[in-house]
Amino acid sequence: MLSALVFALTAFVVASSGKKQKQIDHTNERELKVMMEAALGDVYITKGKGDIIIKATVEADRSFNMDDCIDYEIRDKIGYLNFVTDCEEGGKKHKKSNVHMNDLASSDWWLDITDDIPVSFDLELGLGKADLNLTGLAVKDLNLSAGASSVKLRFDEPNTSVIEDMSIEAGLSKFTAVGLGNANFNHFKFEGGVGSYSLDFSGKLDHEVDVDVEIGLGSVTIIVPKNTGAKVFCEKNWISHLNIDDDFKEREDDTYYTANYKSAEGKMNIHIEAGLGSVKVRRK
Repeated sequence: MLSALVFALTAFVVASSGKKQKQIDHTNERELKVMMEAALGDVYITKGKGDIIIKATVEADRSFNMDDCIDYEIRDKIGYLNFVTDCEEGGKKHKKSNVHMNDLASSDWWLDITDDIPVSFDLELGLGKADLNLTGLAVKDLNLSAGASSVKLRFDEPNTSVIEDMSIEAGLSKFTAVGLGNANFNHFKFEGGVGSYSLDFSGKLDHEVDVDVEIGLGSVTIIVPKNTGAKVFCEKNWISHLNIDDDFKEREDDTYYTANYKSAEGKMNIHIEAGLGSVKVRRK
């Protein structure tokens, strides 16, 4: 009897769910600002079509209304997209102590973002997984906060817009960034807690940039391409551990240089603060 009841309930949930989509067309916007809160579930962001500001897809039950999660308005030719995943009628977030079955059914989102105008991202991720493929987008600003998440960020091609300050915070999470040299930033800041992190700066870096990395109890691997000049400062102490490739030579106290630091077109000035964590700096 119990197994039959479970089977019937499962069949009901499957039958009552399906993919839902919401599309916002591009009108007169010259810029887009995206603010997202994803408390629970998986999020996938990729490049969309230029004439569509966003196409959002979610696996949800029939009663789910995407307008409760997505709010969009245009002011002074700037599009403001506010997006939450744990939403209810009226766009209000569910209380954390009140979890419903429709929350779980609608927790995986696919977002296609326009590549026609500069985009600023302010992303807050909670529990779940995120695949943020920003390849081909004109990213103007990026602030990312990840809680207990598994996050992958990538730039497979040079970003056509300049990011003045790029900021990432990662807590109890696994965070991997690939192609950061393509992000076209001037200043990059990363703060890690107790997770495992990988920062790969491969890509087309053609100017001098500053990189600040703070790590607590976790471990971080920083990958610097061989054609990029780099200076690394990391103050030695007895509680943290620094493992740095032989390509880096200590010319000053706690400061390491690559042989091509002065001659390289792209230069990285890396400042590392490590608590009880471990840091690896690799050339590739």
